[in-house]
Amino acid sequence: MSDKAETPNRVLGSSVAMGAHASYPEALRSVVRWNTLVGSGNEGWTGIPQGDVRMGLLALDPGGYYPSHAHPAPEIYYIVSGAAEWSVGDESFAAVAGMAIYHAPNMPHRMVNTGTVPLRTVWFWWAPGGDAAVLTTAPKLLEPLPDALCAPAPRT
Repeated sequence: MSDKAETPNRVLGSSVAMGAHASYPEALRSVVRWNTLVGSGNEGWTGIPQGDVRMGLLALDPGGYYPSHAHPAPEIYYIVSGAAEWSVGDESFAAVAGMAIYHAPNMPHRMVNTGTVPLRTVWFWWAPGGDAAVLTTAPKLLEPLPDALCAPAPRT
């Protein structure tokens, strides 16, 4: 057996804790959570290390509002379950399970869970042209958090 630590090639999504960016207001952190399964994480993180991509899961509680935000990394969401009113730039649309959604770098986007169950998605960031610095820049909130829309509905 080798003394060399091997890079994991799999991770169970439920084994990596979900949370939200520490700079987000508590009201927002109470309705939206994500984890990073592929990429990098804090000390003790058990995901799959990669320097040029990030991928994970996101959950938004029923009635939850994730306000307009942007980040330099391009992003793709795939909706696994639930429904939301989604905005990308000036366009808003109903987002449903089975839909993939692309956000260009620094493109404002927001989502409001319009269903009765948590919105569950897979998200994916990558480093265009190998610029991995875009992966370490936290999302920036672009609008104030409306108190009425971020109040969590009872979890089911």
